Amino acid sequence: MKRVCRAMAGLAILCSVAGVAQQPKFKTGNPEKQKVVEELTYYYEILSYTPPVPVDLTGPHDLSTPETAAMNMLQAMSSMDYQRWLTLWTPESQEMMRKRFQELGKGPELFKNVWSKLFAQQTITLTKRIETGPYVVVVATFSPSGGGEPQDMEFVFTQVKGAWLGSQDLASDPVLLNWREPGTVIKRVARAK
Repeated sequence: MKRVCRAMAGLAILCSVAGVAQQPKFKTGNPEKQKVVEELTYYYEILSYTPPVPVDLTGPHDLSTPETAAMNMLQAMSSMDYQRWLTLWTPESQEMMRKRFQELGKGPELFKNVWSKLFAQQTITLTKRIETGPYVVVVATFSPSGGGEPQDMEFVFTQVKGAWLGSQDLASDPVLLNWREPGTVIKRVARAK
């Protein structure tokens, strides 16, 4: 009996995975709409650097802390060193970015063009550190030298064999996307009938 139940459960899973929606074989009443709500909570802490930490672009720096890793990444960007910038990411992130850039037909020149504009006449400071799980997000603030609206750039790091490396793991993570608005509630339909 147990074997039959397991086989039936396996078939039900296989059918649902395959997207097979069969009409009931026997007459049924009107459907009762129901739902299950799964709630995920993402905890994080925001620390502000007091005072903000001036970024040293003369590097290279070691990768022993998220802050020095951020300075390393910013230094590679400011010197238009795409290859070095790419090595400052986790191997999984490097592979994902290479694949994505190839699909989009994007190359190093696009990044160098953006970086040259980003670093022109800017003062850069590290202003915040956000800790969530095994990740640390370092926020660099770019302030135009002649005045104007500062812009923030988030860098996500995780530790790999003692070194802090950039990570794409939080690219669509609710913390990274909503840290400025604590208490944000995100609702989305995971599956409709």
